[in-house]
Amino acid sequence: MDKFDQQIISRLQQNARASLAAIGRDIGLSRSAVAERIQRLEARGIIQGYTLKLAENGRQAVQAYFQLSFSPFKLDELLPAIQAIPELRSGHALSGEVDLILFAETDSMERLNQIRRELEQLPDLKRLLTCPVLQSISP
Repeated sequence: MDKFDQQIISRLQQNARASLAAIGRDIGLSRSAVAERIQRLEARGIIQGYTLKLAENGRQAVQAYFQLSFSPFKLDELLPAIQAIPELRSGHALSGEVDLILFAETDSMERLNQIRRELEQLPDLKRLLTCPVLQSISP
């Protein structure tokens, strides 16, 4: 992926309904070049779909990051349990004190607490820190 692909992905993450022409204007490519790049990203599995986020009864979603530390850290054994939680939107294995960081988006604080309880059951978990999102920003 080059810088144009990364910029296209960034624009689509901000607004998946942005027109190809608008994305092209923002990053300095033609509409057709943007369309071709998106098709390639989809074919390679980098872009796997587009989603719609709804607020329930006008409420905003509850978002949080979970920082998990294990001893020992065996990601392959943890993946099935993690992938079974649909509200987990992304995750990253890290080096350092934190082995895994997961991002969750739920419709309620109650569901967020349920997810935390599910994560607490993961084998070899030594530490779990929940960091609720207070405000989203665009850098």
